[in-house]
Amino acid sequence: MEEVGELLENLRVKEPPHPTTTTPIKIGDKNYDIELSEIPYLSAFANFERTKAQTQQMELVHGPIAHFDIALEGMEFGFRQCFRSLPPDLAQHHALCETYEFLCIDVLGGQSLNEIIGGLKAGKKDHKRMDKLLKFIKADRSKARDAAFKLLYLILRGEFEDETKDSTKVYNAVMFIVSHAHTFQSRTRKVVRAAYEERFFVSVKQRAGLDKWEKTDAAELAEEDEDENDVTTEEEEEPIYFCYDSYSRSYYDSYYDETQGES
Repeated sequence: MEEVGELLENLRVKEPPHPTTTTPIKIGDKNYDIELSEIPYLSAFANFERTKAQTQQMELVHGPIAHFDIALEGMEFGFRQCFRSLPPDLAQHHALCETYEFLCIDVLGGQSLNEIIGGLKAGKKDHKRMDKLLKFIKADRSKARDAAFKLLYLILRGEFEDETKDSTKVYNAVMFIVSHAHTFQSRTRKVVRAAYEERFFVSVKQRAGLDKWEKTDAAELAEEDEDENDVTTEEEEEPIYFCYDSYSRSYYDSYYDETQGES
């Protein structure tokens, strides 16, 4: 009976996976194959052009869109990639954020300022002791770096309920970024700080606090450009377990002391 059941199961018609459909479109002088449903503006543009031409089979051509390649990369691989793809120049980040707004991309994903700040802190290392087992929870740096771009977007394009009150929260978030160099690279720290100083009034005390952590220089930026291992892989996010015996305890104590020096 089991063999008959398996045979019937194999003969049963299974619904094929829903295919992903892409549409060829030329933007500026470059050709793309894009899932238009993921980009509301281009989807509306394609529908308008097809309705005007009264045909679905037509070549879609759109004028140049600033930093379109980088915008696509951020959507596909995480917004943190935008920091890697642009120099730490605030004007270019303004243009990129304007492109996201033009394309009707929900960069913030409906997150509030407090939720974005919570995402930034995903980059901190945490340690928990459970009985005689120590679990090291590795920092989710990818999530933290994505949150840093969301904060940048909020500063450059977003609205605040109370500009004066929220400016303190934003300052603390920016301070968190510039003071955690092991999570946020120098170009991220530099451009986020520049965005804050452009939008909000910065007191002498606040500027001194930011200057304390200022470590960005040309040599560090050049080193980042050569670093091919910046993208945090899923494997790097997996928790690491080890027994809390005398050997691992001494290892953990020395490691913990080192990480405290990084924070």
